[in-house]
Amino acid sequence: IDSQCICLFSLITAACFGKTVFQSPDLSAELACEHNIPSYTRIFWYKQTLSHDLTLLGYTWNKNSVPEDNFNKKIKLDGDGAKNGSLKILQLEASDSAMYYCAASFHSVMSSHATLQKALKAAVLHN
Repeated sequence: IDSQCICLFSLITAACFGKTVFQSPDLSAELACEHNIPSYTRIFWYKQTLSHDLTLLGYTWNKNSVPEDNFNKKIKLDGDGAKNGSLKILQLEASDSAMYYCAASFHSVMSSHATLQKALKAAVLHN
């Protein structure tokens, strides 16, 4: 019997918190990201496959979700951006195997900024 699943875990600087989710193709998987930096009001989501650069999937801010045009049917973004956000990947398939990153940031035209990143890895396994 052929089976497929998705395994997810997250990595945080200086600590590793793991969560494994086994999921079948055509279902969905959700990744969560949170921070506690008061001036950071946006959470950006990126996807990185083994053969490609980082791709921006979208971001959340002030309870608004802004997916990139070519991902608006593949993902659902939720959260407030000020403390938390989530990325839901819809209708899973093998091409969704990737490292997923969230980055918290603040928006300012007048000053430079730093980002806080958390890496999340997803892999679709075949038996």
